Amino acid sequence: MTLKTLIIDDEKNICTTIQGILEDEGYEVDYALTFSEGYEKLKSQMYDFLFLDIWLPDKDGIEGLKEIKRYYPEIEVVMISGHGNIENAVEAIRFGAWDFLEKPLSLERIVLIVKHLEDKLKLIHDLREYKFNTLKKYDLIGSSSRMAELKRKIEKIAPTNAWVLITGENGTGKEHVARLVHMLSKRDKKNFVEINCAAIPSDLIESEMFGHEKGSYTGAHATTKGKFEMADGGTVFLDEIGDMELAAQAKLLRVLETSQFTRVGGNELIQSDFRLICATNKNLEEEIKAGNFREDLYYRINVVPFVVPPLRERSEDIPPLVNFFVREACSMNGMPLRRIDDDLMDAFTRFEWPGNVRQLKNIVERMVVLADEDTLTVEDAPSFLLGAPEKPVKYDIEFSYTLKHAKENFEKYYILNVLKSNSWNISRSAKTLDIERTYLHRKIKQYDLDKDKNGG
Repeated sequence: MTLKTLIIDDEKNICTTIQGILEDEGYEVDYALTFSEGYEKLKSQMYDFLFLDIWLPDKDGIEGLKEIKRYYPEIEVVMISGHGNIENAVEAIRFGAWDFLEKPLSLERIVLIVKHLEDKLKLIHDLREYKFNTLKKYDLIGSSSRMAELKRKIEKIAPTNAWVLITGENGTGKEHVARLVHMLSKRDKKNFVEINCAAIPSDLIESEMFGHEKGSYTGAHATTKGKFEMADGGTVFLDEIGDMELAAQAKLLRVLETSQFTRVGGNELIQSDFRLICATNKNLEEEIKAGNFREDLYYRINVVPFVVPPLRERSEDIPPLVNFFVREACSMNGMPLRRIDDDLMDAFTRFEWPGNVRQLKNIVERMVVLADEDTLTVEDAPSFLLGAPEKPVKYDIEFSYTLKHAKENFEKYYILNVLKSNSWNISRSAKTLDIERTYLHRKIKQYDLDKDKNGG
């Protein structure tokens, strides 16, 4: 692991001296003669630690330290001063400096400080590697350029407090990315609290987010904390935020601006320290144009955008994903390890996977469980995987319907067929539809779907 450092000092000879010492020790070194120049480098490149002069022509060093630690808290800073005194050192340490160097510089002390820093950074790196290895169940498997870029971005952003907006198609693993960001952050010991904005009725979303007082509405039999209060010190994950209704968006925006809220029916102002991660499969800019999403809320949540690529754009990741899901399915079901023959793996790789990683995982698990032999072949694959036409679905459309009526009819028809294909198993059907069980129950009630009436 080659570490990279940045020196910010207005004396060029100081910069080149430290540069020479550290390059001899095998480190990569950049330097800047002003704070503004150094800060631009910091924004465009990744550094493991930096040296910062306490007296700079364009910025007080302590103020510069505060700014760096605010936006890049993971970067360790060693302060340099030609007027060393105990007050400066104490103040620098108080605001997050790793150590304090006095001029004239001591070669031995520079090397000692950096070696201690290297030991610390190696421990952090090993911990992150351990977490990544234990979190492979979150489907961030693959070494394609798109996934490598996403992983690098996660590693860089996760330790900060920056808010994240994750976009991507259904089944790409947006929730897994959100959990990974949380678990690689300094908030990982606190709660990761998820709110599915698409699954909660509009009349309950405020109570779900901010809680309610006893008696605040019919059925509120006890005071209940909301998800934002439960996430104090941790992370709030707003899944499918693009489906949140406009009234709820306005209430959410006010809370995001102040980190304060009151429970429904209450007067007490509650403060919560949370990190916000949002996810959606919608194009929010298009939703803004259509009047479905608030522009001010979009700019508030879109601090660091993550894009999770669809599986068809990283087909080289399919073989390792398949092998992982095979091992996982065999382990979960107490079965001997199956293998995939080359023709079947080719079929997996050629298919476009409209349902992305989730669809791939479900198909592999089904094949593993149903297979009679230890080696899975194309004979075990569903017909659609091999390019055979699926039996067409017949759906009669009445063209006198309004668009709203047609959508509702199709939704009813589609949910009914999913229920039938899953033998009316609610959990499996909800998983297929990618919705919460409670939301599916509401749709069943809304459309008066019944196993006896509609057939099993």
